Amino acid sequence: MRVNLLVEEKQGVIFDYLRVIITLAVLLTFVIIGYLQFSLIIDRDVLQSEIRNIENQLEIYLPREEEYKRYEAMVEEIKSTPGIPDYVWDGPVEAMGFLTPLRGVIDNFSLQNRSLNIRGRTKIAEELRELTINLSESEYFTNVNLQTMEKQEEVRFTITAELVEKESE
Repeated sequence: MRVNLLVEEKQGVIFDYLRVIITLAVLLTFVIIGYLQFSLIIDRDVLQSEIRNIENQLEIYLPREEEYKRYEAMVEEIKSTPGIPDYVWDGPVEAMGFLTPLRGVIDNFSLQNRSLNIRGRTKIAEELRELTINLSESEYFTNVNLQTMEKQEEVRFTITAELVEKESE
């Protein structure tokens, strides 16, 4: 009896291509699903950490926003208050310090509707004339008028003037 061993060997070496392709396709599908699942988990963790960071920032900024709104309301209330004059007093008051006569005294310095009233006294009438001229030449006052003048031991006077409107910067 003769046994043909060559024929049987040829049959054992033949690949089943269909089975290999199906196996590779299944393995590739599992690898792709695993990769997608891993990337989704990583993305979820990144988004959760960003959400936590934003919530931490909100804990800081929400009270500051409320404080800002409270201060903004206070500023608006102050701006809308009619009793606050919109004139800067530094210049005219400082100018009056330089313009007042050496031997004179300002008794009353008042302002109503941008009209300035000055009452005072001086020893020499010539200083009163210099005061009115200096007030007229000052950049802060206009329409300077000597209203009353009484001469006794001292010269008592009343001067009215208007404040010059400052140009807005």
